[in-house]
Amino acid sequence: MRKLLNYIAGKAKKRTSFLQSEEYLFFIENRHLLLKIPRFAYLYDVRDSFDVIRANIVLYGCLNSVILENEIENLKGYIKVNSKSSHTNLLKIYHEIISEQPYYQEGSEKIYIPIFSRALNQIYYENPEKLLTYPYNSLKDNFKDTVVDPFDTYGHELYNSHFTRLVKIKTVDKEAAFFHYDTNTIYFVNDQGRLDASIVLFDRFIRHPNYSHMLERIYPVVDAYFDFDREALIRALNENGFISSHLLLLIRFHDWAKL
Repeated sequence: MRKLLNYIAGKAKKRTSFLQSEEYLFFIENRHLLLKIPRFAYLYDVRDSFDVIRANIVLYGCLNSVILENEIENLKGYIKVNSKSSHTNLLKIYHEIISEQPYYQEGSEKIYIPIFSRALNQIYYENPEKLLTYPYNSLKDNFKDTVVDPFDTYGHELYNSHFTRLVKIKTVDKEAAFFHYDTNTIYFVNDQGRLDASIVLFDRFIRHPNYSHMLERIYPVVDAYFDFDREALIRALNENGFISSHLLLLIRFHDWAKL
């Protein structure tokens, strides 16, 4: 199956839309932050679209940590003046301020900083005033020892969040399928948040790709992949206009090699 998917990817249309996307521009503008955290420095030079998506999740976490810390610092005066005010009132104001920042919803909790643990994220969201006291007030200047691997920690559901533009198709067992409109690629992500496989749609022999009702047409492709049905996958790609009849013939011609 992997040989087949690599072969299809090699015949894909040349595309530059992702390099012009907001996601990629955000990465280029902010990737210097990755060098400040040794365990994420490897993401600085990535070019693959999925790796850029991963890097951006880390970058949003870095930026959110600074933004949330600054907002609670700005509310320090409010806390002093309203020391007898309820914790609920403080949270209401704080949550309204940070509501525009990207986050990952996990149950009733909002994870704003995926490079931090769930317990620490709960403090940032539910008890932000603690950020003004020791030991949490030291996080702003030194948080390297606090960093976790966000993909190991939160799994593939992290990609189903406001940190990415991926659209979740479905989950089967411990693997999830996502689609990205800019790259026209289906990504299959395991529960460690790593890429298992990808299917690049629209080969270079398709003169006028059909971009309508994409998700509806993608479902049969994803189902065939999860069923480990190679023939059904090839058929679904062709019947839904994702690979041309010419590429289908090439695949059949090379079938002896079991692409």
